[in-house]
Amino acid sequence: MGKSSKLKLPIDRPGIKAENPEKYYDFEDEEIGRGKFSVVKRATSKATGAKYAAKMIKFDAGSIKFAIREYDVMTSGKLNHKSLVQLHETYLVRKYLILILELCDGKTLLDQVSHRHSLNEDEVANIIRQLCEVLDFMHSNNVIHNDLRPTNIRFSSGREIKVLDYNTSRIIANKKAGEVVDVIGDTEFCAPELLKFDPVLGASDMWTVSVIMYILLSGISPFYYEDEDKVVECVKKAKWKFDEDAFQNITSEAKDFIKKTLVRAPEMRMDAKGALAHKWLSKDYEGNRKRSVLTCHDVMIETDERLYEEEEEEYIEASLVFRTFEEEEYESPEESEEEEDDE
Repeated sequence: MGKSSKLKLPIDRPGIKAENPEKYYDFEDEEIGRGKFSVVKRATSKATGAKYAAKMIKFDAGSIKFAIREYDVMTSGKLNHKSLVQLHETYLVRKYLILILELCDGKTLLDQVSHRHSLNEDEVANIIRQLCEVLDFMHSNNVIHNDLRPTNIRFSSGREIKVLDYNTSRIIANKKAGEVVDVIGDTEFCAPELLKFDPVLGASDMWTVSVIMYILLSGISPFYYEDEDKVVECVKKAKWKFDEDAFQNITSEAKDFIKKTLVRAPEMRMDAKGALAHKWLSKDYEGNRKRSVLTCHDVMIETDERLYEEEEEEYIEASLVFRTFEEEEYESPEESEEEEDDE
């Protein structure tokens, strides 16, 4: 690696290349994802023509420990599952850690489901079953996702899903005791213990699965209020109810599934393994699920648009200009303006 091997790099991990990835990949201008810390674009290998997703995580001295977490989880050997995106290569430049990932640029969960011509409980059950299967795998490996919002779930092909974004994921030493984490995602999807900074368990992810299932069945969220303080209060107390009109024709077993997961105490909540054994997901109940036709498309589209708008308010600003540690640092116009405002 020449001179760069002698430089003191802010991140020291085997397998991370301190080079400009633009030497090896062509990056498309169009974004396929953006979040609080990163931007995602398609990247094509110059050597093979293979397509990937390039997740460009911006960091500074204060946030560098958060930037590396996703890399550490992805290289732990604990995420080798068909429904989890796999890491191909990693590059480090000034201000950015770039993860070259398996490409999954299909539609996000609510966008895909809300635009289907017809929808019934069986199709929702297929999604929930896949989520529970991948969570059962993760939890058996002591990994908790911590941020299973609908935008972090995409369709890879047909009706197969992929769970994305492991920036908030944690490897928990003792999955029975859990662990306190410094992560809070969208409060509307957070389990009560996350908001109260109590230990999180695998069942914390299952709370979020149940919130997602509620939305897929009804189009509306059980914890949405314009007043954010009310959202936090209702989640902490597990204060919710089935909307009378929206759930009028939903099967009793679907409602029982939600009741057993939207429970305040995580140790009393149905876990992923228990969920997979629930009658609502069973083969014997397939006929009941198929007869339960859902008509919540329009409401679900509105919910999806609202969630996107809320996320956009926290999107990162980034120049995405890469400079290696052998080059002078690039000062983006945004940063120059910030410095002038501070003076």
